[in-house]
Amino acid sequence: MTTERNHLYFIVNPKSGILSKDNWIALATKMLATNYDLEFHYTTHQGHACELAQQAVARNIKTVVAVGGDGTVNEVASALINSNTALAILPLGSGNGLARDIGVYDITSFKAIECIKNNNRKQIDCGTINGVPFFCSCGIGFDAMVSHLFAQKKRRGFITYAALCVKEYFQYRHQEVTIQCNNTTRTLKVFMLNCANIQQFGYNAYIAPKANNSDGLINVTIVKTFGLFSTIQLAWHLFAKNIHKCKYVETFTTTQITIKTKHKTPYHYDGDAITLPTTVHIAVKPKALTIIAP
Repeated sequence: MTTERNHLYFIVNPKSGILSKDNWIALATKMLATNYDLEFHYTTHQGHACELAQQAVARNIKTVVAVGGDGTVNEVASALINSNTALAILPLGSGNGLARDIGVYDITSFKAIECIKNNNRKQIDCGTINGVPFFCSCGIGFDAMVSHLFAQKKRRGFITYAALCVKEYFQYRHQEVTIQCNNTTRTLKVFMLNCANIQQFGYNAYIAPKANNSDGLINVTIVKTFGLFSTIQLAWHLFAKNIHKCKYVETFTTTQITIKTKHKTPYHYDGDAITLPTTVHIAVKPKALTIIAP
């Protein structure tokens, strides 16, 4: 009598991050091939990872491994919502926010491969921004503008992102928004407004240090107007995991929020840039995604 082996369906984005994927894929093959049948697919265009993941769901494959960064993870995970297929991550992108949040990120990727091998499953929430799924965060303001500009850069990585932040800070103008949530409506100027499902952007920059990816809530962080000399203070709070203690920051939780602006405005979701209409609705889908986690 033969027993059917478990199947791992890898979706690889060869353009994500700055690291070569070949060595890590070879290592994953060596560590996993004894226990699993492995299948590799490489993306060639935007949206391709989602298409491949949809095919895996249709074939009732139990685990899809996203090899890349948060953009790749978003595409793959979007196709797995409310399905019987779990998401595993081999984090080889730039920020790797979701991988860091669930505890599978390290410099060597050994932890992520071991996690796939152990096959421990849990459910996490996802958010939606005008119906588009996100798993890390979405937002408007300075970080959205930087995401738009970063997407146009040929060179990726933290240094490129940090240099862009410094350069654009001096040209940025604060955004006026009207927000409706928790039975209140108010208008204010913001440096940025972030809605998070997890604690960090990536790069260990903690925009919502109290966020829990499976509590059914969105963690909203509003960074209000501040002076030039407060920039270092704000950055310190961001990387020290206590931005909620900064006097220029307001935080709260909600299940949904509506943001209105005067004009179509740049937003980001999971690091990807998107331009949306003047009214944007953000909500949470509790425990909609099954993931492989420690």
